[in-house]
Amino acid sequence: MKKLLSLLSLIIIVQACTPPQKEEDKKAAPIVEEPERQPHMVVHGDLPDHQFQFSSLRLNEHISNIDLSAFKHYGEFYTDDFTIYRLDRLDYLAESYFINDINLYFIDSLLVKIQAYLIEDKSSEFLGRYGKAKIFVSNYRNKKLLENEEVLVTQNGKKRINENLDYYRLKWIREDLDIEYLVNKQADSLSNKEAMLFDDSRQQYKLTFQTKDFDHQMAWVKWESYKESRGLVAKPASELSRE
Repeated sequence: MKKLLSLLSLIIIVQACTPPQKEEDKKAAPIVEEPERQPHMVVHGDLPDHQFQFSSLRLNEHISNIDLSAFKHYGEFYTDDFTIYRLDRLDYLAESYFINDINLYFIDSLLVKIQAYLIEDKSSEFLGRYGKAKIFVSNYRNKKLLENEEVLVTQNGKKRINENLDYYRLKWIREDLDIEYLVNKQADSLSNKEAMLFDDSRQQYKLTFQTKDFDHQMAWVKWESYKESRGLVAKPASELSRE
């Protein structure tokens, strides 16, 4: 009996000397699964891999030698020989900071006319670049204005177009091409954005380069179209002999 009491006393003493465990130590630590690492998000921007310059366009260039990746076929008019391409990707254009549209005119697959619509007036710059120009004023308001004012005025020692003129054309005659610049400040710029045609006269600033024989070629295209519509196209002699 004494031995039993001694053994119980020893167990109690041992338990009393053992430090109590914290409640959280008694519980098994939860296993935290590390979330799977996702790769960094990659943003694929629709950016052009190249740009072209407006100044790289050349009249009388064959259509097969021109990079038309930024252009869209606008259509064929009168005959299949006359076709127009219009700028479809403005971000491909290096000069998009002052040009917002370009039209290319082809006759018999040759580039015969280049037309650019500008964002801002470049009259003074073009006069400095191309030299003396002929100016054409056709509407009544501007004609009356010129009865009392000059076409050219001097500002900071330089000749500039009178800013009061709001509708006029500048034209430069060259041996191999014609250059024309139309200024139409009377145009409604908001309506222009909604109704831009391939040759929209309502655009405010339009720069045109065309071959010397462009008007003659266009007259021929229209004549051929007229003959075809009237059934006046002559058949080859070989076809007539078969009938």
